[in-house]
Amino acid sequence: MRLKTGDGKDLWLSYGMNVHPGGAAGETLEAVSSTVQPLRDRLGAAGPFGIAVRWSCWGVEQLQEDEDLRIRLAHRLRDADLVPFTGNAFVYGDFHGEPLKEEVYRPPWSDPARTSYTLGFAELLAGLNQPGASVTLSTSPCSWRAWKGGEAELEACATQLAACARGLRELEDRTGVRVRLGIEPEPRCTLETTDELRAFFAGPLGAALDDDTRPYLGMCYDVCHQAIVHEDVGASLDALLADGIPIVKVQASCALQCDDPSDDAARAALAHFDEPVYLHQVGARDADGRVHMAEDLPTVLGDEGGAWIGRKPWRIHFHVPVFRAEAVPPLRTTQPELDAVLTRVAAGGVTDQVEIETYTWDELPEAEREAGSGFNLVDALAREYAHVLGALGAGGADVSVTT
Repeated sequence: MRLKTGDGKDLWLSYGMNVHPGGAAGETLEAVSSTVQPLRDRLGAAGPFGIAVRWSCWGVEQLQEDEDLRIRLAHRLRDADLVPFTGNAFVYGDFHGEPLKEEVYRPPWSDPARTSYTLGFAELLAGLNQPGASVTLSTSPCSWRAWKGGEAELEACATQLAACARGLRELEDRTGVRVRLGIEPEPRCTLETTDELRAFFAGPLGAALDDDTRPYLGMCYDVCHQAIVHEDVGASLDALLADGIPIVKVQASCALQCDDPSDDAARAALAHFDEPVYLHQVGARDADGRVHMAEDLPTVLGDEGGAWIGRKPWRIHFHVPVFRAEAVPPLRTTQPELDAVLTRVAAGGVTDQVEIETYTWDELPEAEREAGSGFNLVDALAREYAHVLGALGAGGADVSVTT
């Protein structure tokens, strides 16, 4: 869906197709029929409809090797007027079903395999767009913090990211399509906060880039992630803009929040969100305002969690529906932080892309679905769009423009 910001610039909106199991072109084609087109009909959207594709390393390889499949995918998207303006290159392998936890961050950016995968994805994305287009990919924040590595690891990551930026520059020279890569900070990763990302750009990454390659790298601002580390989202955006770090896209997402961890009912409700597939990092403030981070929800719910009772609120890395201000009682969400970011985006000058990034529908506990999240994906996504469009419209964007 193509909208207009308050200053008259294009603003693309989509939902992230990482919600769908699988990471190959076949799953993309199936999702277009089962979800994307019914969703567009439900929304009554006319004109180009943006999509945010997700392919694993195997999906990228399949498309690289199968020209007929590439052509079929291109024709399917063109005929349906679907515009793949962004992609999720964060997850290298499988993303649904099997326990993943910290393995989602492999390979780290110090591994050339990450560079090869990202450039392959970028080449495919460029092939699905017209010369002159500016599209984006999101990627992981270097590595998982517990794996250590220190400055040497950061420098190795910077070297590979710079090599990727050179590849993206060469891709634009060949195709006329600019693909920008957004590094996505995440709790307990090597790059966790906006300030850490800024320091990386000012330090090792900045040293590895030059004037020709710098425009191809920026930040993917996931609102859920930055809320978990208790950032002031407005101040974060201001700092990035002041540094000249492009916000290539905003991922519209909400974290789960527990205001009173001493409440037995709240902890009991949280326990239902402890599932085996994904990490659910926790961020909380103590009485002095210091932010403490736990690597997974069981840490704060189990025997080690006593010290956490006095820290509040708890914000949990579980992407809950963005249309839900209140989760299963007595829990709520970080929807106010999301709406604050969308208000800034709506005015213009922040980013030209928004991706709704709720991917955990299958992992939501039944009580949360019954409390309001729902069970039908198309219906839920329509409610996601309705909330985001409402927040953007309230901030001054023209959400009626879809051509």
